[in-house]
Amino acid sequence: MTRLTRRALLRTATLATASGLLAACGSEPAATVPADGVPRGKLSVWLHQTKAYDKVFNPLLRSYMQEFGGVDITPLYVPVDKLDAKLLTAFAGDVPPDLVKIGGWTIPGHARKGRLAPIIPKAMGVADEKALVQAYDEHAIGSLSYEGKLYGVPIDYTICYLYYRKDRFAEAGLDPDKPPTTWEEVAAYSKRLTSADGKKVGLQWILGSPQWTLMQLLALVKGKGGTILSPDATKATLASDAGIEALRYYGGLGNPKLSNPLSGFGLFATGEAAMLVSGLFAMDLFPTLNPKLTFGKGFDIAPMPRWESGQPVAPAYTWGWAVAQKSKLQYTAWHFIDYLQREDVAARQLKDASLLTPVKGWEKLPGADQKAIDIMAASAPHADFGPQTPVWNEMAKALTDAGDAVAFGKKTPEQAAADFDQAMRIAL
Repeated sequence: MTRLTRRALLRTATLATASGLLAACGSEPAATVPADGVPRGKLSVWLHQTKAYDKVFNPLLRSYMQEFGGVDITPLYVPVDKLDAKLLTAFAGDVPPDLVKIGGWTIPGHARKGRLAPIIPKAMGVADEKALVQAYDEHAIGSLSYEGKLYGVPIDYTICYLYYRKDRFAEAGLDPDKPPTTWEEVAAYSKRLTSADGKKVGLQWILGSPQWTLMQLLALVKGKGGTILSPDATKATLASDAGIEALRYYGGLGNPKLSNPLSGFGLFATGEAAMLVSGLFAMDLFPTLNPKLTFGKGFDIAPMPRWESGQPVAPAYTWGWAVAQKSKLQYTAWHFIDYLQREDVAARQLKDASLLTPVKGWEKLPGADQKAIDIMAASAPHADFGPQTPVWNEMAKALTDAGDAVAFGKKTPEQAAADFDQAMRIAL
């Protein structure tokens, strides 16, 4: 991407015709593209807050406003578990922010209801959408589209790892440098890592979380050759041999009665859980939760396990920057996004906040632990973002109900799978 600097925009302004040169380009909405190509206006931005990312984002916000004096930006930091609900309320009241950082998995639902604006390539310093797509990892940016239109650019991309406590492995007589590579081994290791009273376990699932339930079960179901939804996302398909076997395995590991305000993340930090499925961000999270827990000594990471006779599946997700269709400052919003997506910024985010912006060549960005990047790069061919569907929330909620019901022994895997398929027949 070629960032549009203030100087470049001023050159563009002198060449723009009265009718608006940029407004005439392609299918970009003329009402949102200033004739001189200069960003201006009062921009509202919503995002979830982390101390590590604040150190990167806040200076960028200030430097952008200093460089482009006609823009005033007001950020609103929302707790991550409240962001979706607050955004839905804002859309319902026709008062959404101009710009928002949202989970890529929610984009189809918002786009179908006309809430999001397609990208404006010129605002991001490229000629067209194709050129913009080529600047990113194709799988990551592709997950932010709906019906052939791109509605966001990725900022926080991860492919899941298996996290494990090296200290717990050593205590159980397991080699801390040889983590399990298959789900069968995970189960065997878990038996040795589980205490007689069940207060310490091997692998602990992150229960009650739609996003994490989907990624955990995605690896198990698709690894067995099954699917959660059909390839065209029009039919639920969990009630298959693969889906039922995956749910049975899911219900057989961990202890759902273990409690922590931060769910499985907190249990891993305390050592009650010896293994956990999580993303790149947890590299910084766990030492924050437990200062004595250092990467490479107290805990480590490994590629996602696979079934012995199954295909590798690496659950992935990305957050993305998106712009509201109702915004009258779409050009300015996309221009600011471009400012946030520079390669030097991507390197800084990776180093300071463990957030990976999947620009082309992200495998070579400096900053993160090389082992983490190498595992992600090796797993990338098997990255799976799960079903892309406008009813993602309904699907993930129904899947969480199914997984939790089996984990707590309230339903058999067969019953839970059948109930999921029935719930999705109504939703789809």
